[in-house]
Amino acid sequence: MKMQMLKPSHIPTIIELISLGAKDRPVAVTTVSLARKLGKSQQLASKHLDEMEQEGLLERMRSGGKTYIRLTKKGVSAAAALYKPLQIAFEEMERVMELHGKVFSGLGEGAYYVSMNGYRRQFISKLGFDPFPGTLNVRLLSAVDRKMRKELGVAKGIHIEGFDDGKRTYGGAECFKAVVNGEVKAAVLVLERTSHDDTVMELISPLNVRETLDLSEGDRIDVKVVLEASSELPSSTSSSD
Repeated sequence: MKMQMLKPSHIPTIIELISLGAKDRPVAVTTVSLARKLGKSQQLASKHLDEMEQEGLLERMRSGGKTYIRLTKKGVSAAAALYKPLQIAFEEMERVMELHGKVFSGLGEGAYYVSMNGYRRQFISKLGFDPFPGTLNVRLLSAVDRKMRKELGVAKGIHIEGFDDGKRTYGGAECFKAVVNGEVKAAVLVLERTSHDDTVMELISPLNVRETLDLSEGDRIDVKVVLEASSELPSSTSSSD
């Protein structure tokens, strides 16, 4: 059976009816009150109800001087068909963010810290890869990119515990799985202790990202970042194998 498609002009009306509870039971509705909530004229609200009734999307009952409206199965299905793509779109927006920046050389400290056993064993067990000894430093391009990087700073990712090697303590980090330029899997590091501010993003990867993508100083890259700690990576073609 062909799915009933809602007319664009009927969408606000069916949303309002659902909010009133008409999906589950008959609800008392007047065209005056409906028109007021929709910001339409009473005549137009009445016309839309007539059209939706004719299309089998709702049924009207009169009792005790009141008019009751309830959505039919066809009406509920039409509303659900509208809702599902929006739900998927919003969930996708919340799940993945994309940041843009330019590659730059750091002070070389990344190789030392990433290779430390206290961190490395956690990267392997929690991220599923043994990182290349070094971080890829990215200078973010815009205020929007920097704002999103700041949001990562307070988000919950894959937690890497800090540790004590008997000489000093090392801070923890939150990691977020990522893909660089749609090809190389990586993880964004949000460190508890870092000399970088929100203009910089640090990544680790099982591969030497610079060599794999033939990147030079100042080259632009795009990074898709997964926000949920347990989410799968966005599509990528390279792996640690």
